[in-house]
Amino acid sequence: MFTLPAQCDALLTCCRQPEGVAILRCESAAAEVFLPHTIQGLPVVRLGDYAFSSRPPKQLPPDTFTVRLSTGGQEAIAHDAAAIHTVHLPEDLLHLGSYAFYNCSALARLEAGGGLLDIGTDAFMNCFALRQVVLAGEPQNCRCLRGLLQEYSGELELRFLPPEGPECRLFFPSYDEDYEEMAAPHIFHYNIQGTGYLCRQSFDGHVFQFAQYDAALDLLLRTHEFGLAVRVALDRLEFPVQLSENARAAYRDCLTRHGALALDYLLETRQTDRLAFFLGLELLDRDALAAGCDLARQRRQTEALSLLLEHQNRRFGAPKARSFDL
Repeated sequence: MFTLPAQCDALLTCCRQPEGVAILRCESAAAEVFLPHTIQGLPVVRLGDYAFSSRPPKQLPPDTFTVRLSTGGQEAIAHDAAAIHTVHLPEDLLHLGSYAFYNCSALARLEAGGGLLDIGTDAFMNCFALRQVVLAGEPQNCRCLRGLLQEYSGELELRFLPPEGPECRLFFPSYDEDYEEMAAPHIFHYNIQGTGYLCRQSFDGHVFQFAQYDAALDLLLRTHEFGLAVRVALDRLEFPVQLSENARAAYRDCLTRHGALALDYLLETRQTDRLAFFLGLELLDRDALAAGCDLARQRRQTEALSLLLEHQNRRFGAPKARSFDL
């Protein structure tokens, strides 16, 4: 075993492969885990089955070696899958194994390189807290994207941060699926509930299609999923990668009609910077702005209230001072 200085404490079980190194097991109790990009000068290209899970892999090859990631302490490392909140995967990772994060119930954020090719079966089973995945590539070039969306049916925001090119964000609502047994034996009916399924079908092969994704807004509105629709609209208008003029107009209309829901979401999640962007679209009327100011006061969000009042005064003028005759 040898030790690598790191930003977290973890114990890695590894093996060499033709393309580089595979991490077969990562044992850690850190809230934020940073896996190394290279080990012994070779790129880390695979994360094995059950690598982070609450149970160890069923079988390991005989030629493994151990690497300790250390922040400087000498304490023994005990694995706690439920403690892991954020994982930074190696930038050259190509393959993510089956059940890799099984029972990582607190996992909320995952970061990976844009070259990730495939994601194994049930890689995120019981990862009910997962809400954000960050990929260092463009949506149409991330070949893992379709597999990721097939493997995780929960609510998910994807952030794309390519080395060159604009940032992109895409929000995918959740959906549920189950099999219902019919009267005849061994005959089942497959049920899908939730608008998130249609949003996940925006592909031609493995290539993401923005036009198909934008067309799913109509379903969100027809099914009265207005809260989900405003989240999709905010992401697409703020990060308008391959956004057609027709789609732009549809998203602006959505936020005009449901501006109160957009304000409520931005205030609830305390996204003050995004609130400034939303106000800059100038879609809210006087009454909607006044209601937003009242909501910010109720939640004691002084920075957001300042933005709302400044925008209200600039667009509609400061309210007249009241005078009273005695």
